[in-house]
Amino acid sequence: MYEYSHGGNAVYENGFKDVLDLSANINPLGPPEKVKDAIIGDIENCDRYPDSISSGLCEKIAEYENVSPDWIVCGNGASDLIFRLPIAVRAKKTMVTAPAFSDYERSAMSFGSEIVRFILPQAGDFDIDSSFAEAVFKEKPDLVFVCNPNNPTGRLTKAGLIREILDSCGKTNAYLAVDECFLDFTGESQEFTSKGFLERYQNLIVLKSFTKIFGLPGLRLGYAICSNKDFIDKLLFHGADWPVSNLAQAAGIASLRGADDYLKKTVEHVSMERGIMETELARLGYRIFGSRANYIFLQNPYTFDLSEELNIKGIRIRSCANYHGLDETYQRIAVSTKENNEKALAEISEITRSYIGDN
Repeated sequence: MYEYSHGGNAVYENGFKDVLDLSANINPLGPPEKVKDAIIGDIENCDRYPDSISSGLCEKIAEYENVSPDWIVCGNGASDLIFRLPIAVRAKKTMVTAPAFSDYERSAMSFGSEIVRFILPQAGDFDIDSSFAEAVFKEKPDLVFVCNPNNPTGRLTKAGLIREILDSCGKTNAYLAVDECFLDFTGESQEFTSKGFLERYQNLIVLKSFTKIFGLPGLRLGYAICSNKDFIDKLLFHGADWPVSNLAQAAGIASLRGADDYLKKTVEHVSMERGIMETELARLGYRIFGSRANYIFLQNPYTFDLSEELNIKGIRIRSCANYHGLDETYQRIAVSTKENNEKALAEISEITRSYIGDN
């Protein structure tokens, strides 16, 4: 039975009442002004069909990512492409890490694929290590998903380890999809991206999105990069025509014009605010796992439910209880504006100190 399992839905669930939603990890700087202008300017084109393969946007992405335009396919958010992948691969068996983004597993299940979960141990801060590459070779899946940095932990996987996983996939004719939707928030994208492997490994698909980094979740825009042109064609074939609206294509092109300055400001803000929040939360007794993305991943050592307590106060964070390998003690909190972060910390501090005082 379908059940919505992500964050970012608080405003609808609360009847559009005032709520501070830190359950979804969107760029706190908001969309660049030129993106808003591009959307407004393209409204006059709403009476015609969009370019079904987003040619102009693919050209701009290719320039930004330093890859060939014909290696790119755009979709209605990265999730759209995630759901096309098992069909394009014809995946009878799909391997995922746990915890990880739930759509990897759900997309595979929708195709009838067998799911193999590789449980990431808390003792290793939920990091992927070489044992995952060994497990890939042993299990021989058709499709493997890796999230880098991982959602919800925010932990990074080094490029050398991605290469080990790619080699294991190559030995068993599997495809590896590396989700890098949060990588630009880290400020270390060049060091950790898998793009450098694309030309050599035609079984590699890199997933990116405008949703989080450019603050555009309402437009739904993502893309996949793969050097295997036959596979790119399969991704196109197994999706609906016109997956990206005219407005979304215009917004994507505008986002990438002069993106470096915007991304630099984003990384500086997120890094500083994340550090402040993690320091305060650790001081209050919460276990912090050192996320490198635009969210904090923590474990609550106390017996109260932090998500529920904050929800009462009009603040929504992401309970990680429905992630495989986690329980209700794990939480994910988005890094927002300084004002919002301070408000959340003040409420968490009051809740925690009240509990400690009563015990």
